[in-house]
Amino acid sequence: MDRYADVLSLGVKTMDTEHRHLAALFDDFAAALKEGAPRERVNTIVEQALAATNEHFDSEERLMEKASYPEIEEEKRQHRMLRMKMTTLAGDILNMGTCDPITLENIGAMQQLLYEHMDGPDRDLANYLIPRGIQ
Repeated sequence: MDRYADVLSLGVKTMDTEHRHLAALFDDFAAALKEGAPRERVNTIVEQALAATNEHFDSEERLMEKASYPEIEEEKRQHRMLRMKMTTLAGDILNMGTCDPITLENIGAMQQLLYEHMDGPDRDLANYLIPRGIQ
């Protein structure tokens, strides 16, 4: 998580807290897979990550609406895309029991997508919110 410290600190407390929580869940998932954790533990982490991602996107969208963010529709579109990818990956893991090196690679790719989103569109959102007193 340390390598993403700058990405996870945007200056909007709610966003920063949620970003750190998501990063920790992804780290926990990767560690659980690598150590061969019991299936129940892996499933619990996946369910928590999916729920936290959806809650985070909902929270950001409320902030955007509150601040009349001009890029709200594009941000919502990106959230829908990320939700779809996360749901598909979570479904593969939970329903098919897929926990192998390919799954770990896919989780890494999903984590990278989320970090790129945090460092791009989320950073833009934070830069819009902060001058408007939303921190």
